[in-house]
Amino acid sequence: MMKFMIEGSVGDKITANLPPSKSYAQRALIAASLANGESIISMNRPFPEDIVLMIRALKKMGIRINGNKVYGQQPKHPQNILNMGGSGTGIRFMTAFSTLAAGGYTVLTGNSSLIKRPLGPLTEAINALGGFAITAGEDGRPPVIVKGKMMNGGKAEIRSSESSQYVSALLLVSPKNEERTEIRWTDKVSKHYVKMTEFVMESFGVKVYEDENSYFVEPSDYKPSSFVVPSDASSASFFIILGILSGRTVKILNLKKEPIQADLEELIKVLDLINVKHYFDESGMQVEGKVPEASLKIDLKNAPDLFPPLSVLGYKIPLEISGISHVKYKESNRLLSMSSELTKLGCIVDLKDDKIKIMPPKSVPENVELKGWRDHRVVMSLSVLCAAHGIKCVIDGYEAVKKSFPGFFEEMKKNGLKVRLFER
Repeated sequence: MMKFMIEGSVGDKITANLPPSKSYAQRALIAASLANGESIISMNRPFPEDIVLMIRALKKMGIRINGNKVYGQQPKHPQNILNMGGSGTGIRFMTAFSTLAAGGYTVLTGNSSLIKRPLGPLTEAINALGGFAITAGEDGRPPVIVKGKMMNGGKAEIRSSESSQYVSALLLVSPKNEERTEIRWTDKVSKHYVKMTEFVMESFGVKVYEDENSYFVEPSDYKPSSFVVPSDASSASFFIILGILSGRTVKILNLKKEPIQADLEELIKVLDLINVKHYFDESGMQVEGKVPEASLKIDLKNAPDLFPPLSVLGYKIPLEISGISHVKYKESNRLLSMSSELTKLGCIVDLKDDKIKIMPPKSVPENVELKGWRDHRVVMSLSVLCAAHGIKCVIDGYEAVKKSFPGFFEEMKKNGLKVRLFER
């Protein structure tokens, strides 16, 4: 992985253009692929790598995608193994989608990071609903083998607090099941992401019903639709944190309050807790330039992707984050990766179970070499911290950002910063 250093100083006012939400895009692509006819999925470019990987996988399963048009039809099993790279959402969604591919078996795998991420709860639920899926890796990990066998429906229980993606994956294909489907999920995490799934499904004509611990879907047909993928709130967090740490006003272009995005809900909560003013208008979201002075205590059970960017606030203020046990199952074990790098930067870190306490350093380090852990959110969070405080950090993992925010460093440059690359 290529090493880099952020040089220069942040401009007087920060502005940022965001990539499309890969969470919404992947859900909309699945729904459009299952709708019989032409749908239009509109989104910003360049696409994050996870969106590219899903489009490629859908095409290999016979779905015709041309520009922003998706022509939904009965999927076919692919001739070759589907490699989902590092996309955790992708492999989970495509595992469920593969149950609909008539005529054979689909084998899905990924890179060295992805094959460490669990799939067992999803394959167990698929089998409980009358499908067939098994994992070939240890402890329910990829590769995964799925038979093209329409699921009966009925009831399945997700016995896991690792990810909401299992629930979303099952919900997206449930309209195609022969009978009414009930997905029971008691140990909820990241529940706003399931709300995003419901929103997309309803945009394509399918209703999800729910009670306290279960989701219900009747056999039904997706209807071709036009869907506008919103700008990605998760990506906005890096520039909002850059503004908070540097005391600069931030303008996030084209970021709206609706439709719901899990990370935006939690970001607004954080801004309110540290008394940072913000508002939305026709052009996007603006956040005032104010360096917080008070401490922050926040639960991220429902927005785990915010853990890396929010954790760097601990360089400035006493910080306590709870509800984060499931961040161990991301591109890196983010409890370990962020704790390690913040410690190198002088922070005092106390990590216990699903809670972390971070205290600002007593002295500012110089010329620190940091590890990006091949994790896009870790790399971007460390970049923001070093840029805001002018710390001469050499960070590895320049290429990792393409997974979710391929234009990240270009946006940094637009705000007065320089990126110096080092040869491998």
